Amino acid sequence: MTDRPLRFAPSVRIAAEGEPVYVVRSGATYRGVHARDVGNGLFVIRDSVRGVQIADIEVAGGYRVIENSSVPRAAGADCVGLRVRGARAADLRRSFARIRYASHDGVIEDVTASGTLTTGAHDLPVGIGFQDTAHDFRLERCTMRGFRWKRGDNKYWNGDGFSTERGNARFVFKQCAAWDNSDGGFDLKSSETLLDDCTSGRNARNFRLWSSIRATRLTSVNPQKIGGIGDTNHFAIMAAQGVREPLVIRIEHLAVQSDKAWPIFDVHDGPAHIIIGSHDIQVPPGTPLVRPRGKGSVPGGISFAGAPPKL
Repeated sequence: MTDRPLRFAPSVRIAAEGEPVYVVRSGATYRGVHARDVGNGLFVIRDSVRGVQIADIEVAGGYRVIENSSVPRAAGADCVGLRVRGARAADLRRSFARIRYASHDGVIEDVTASGTLTTGAHDLPVGIGFQDTAHDFRLERCTMRGFRWKRGDNKYWNGDGFSTERGNARFVFKQCAAWDNSDGGFDLKSSETLLDDCTSGRNARNFRLWSSIRATRLTSVNPQKIGGIGDTNHFAIMAAQGVREPLVIRIEHLAVQSDKAWPIFDVHDGPAHIIIGSHDIQVPPGTPLVRPRGKGSVPGGISFAGAPPKL
């Protein structure tokens, strides 16, 4: 392990043997690292840092590639201006990246990562997850696949491709995709979120949206019940009870493809306004356009710029 900023030659090969490897420092550039069996962080951000660049990375197996967790825990470890460009990772038990604290102004692009079926009691898998007050991140051309958490049949099976939490803000997902995750492809609670030409397929909930969002083109393909007690749908709109203003979901072009009649929009617990421009919806006859869950509702129905779909 090293804690000095490093600039690598064309390729560095590492057998991590389940341990964290590089403790990241401000201004460091990590390029051409090929590692296997990584522990909780091939790159560990445990102090406040700026201007870190990670590029051309390959990982075969392990726990997590980028871990942002401060030491001591109460200190915080904001990561400002993180740039991740070009990474491939396979067979990850927990995640590709966890970004926390007030980290901001980051770009993550051209990253492909896949998970494994996780069974640990606390190992909730998420391809790329943001927490605390992380804000102003842009993700482009990233694909997260197969982050699954197997539990008992009577329990909730979590496992997301991309996730943001309440307190996160100003995220852009451009040409990103999530496939084969046991819960949400995109499970987003952040405010001021833009989904720009994103695809989600074969997840239990392809898009799970907790806050108002704006989207250009969204494609939802064949939701798949993977296990546990959760719903299965194209879009889970997680509205809230007792609020003055409904969630507002704006989608310029909606593409839906399915060979089963899973609901297109499940609306939970409160009111939502859903505004659709153009659409291309190919689903079996009788597929529900909206299914209320609890006190969920769409007052006035979904607004379409043109003729609504015939289902």
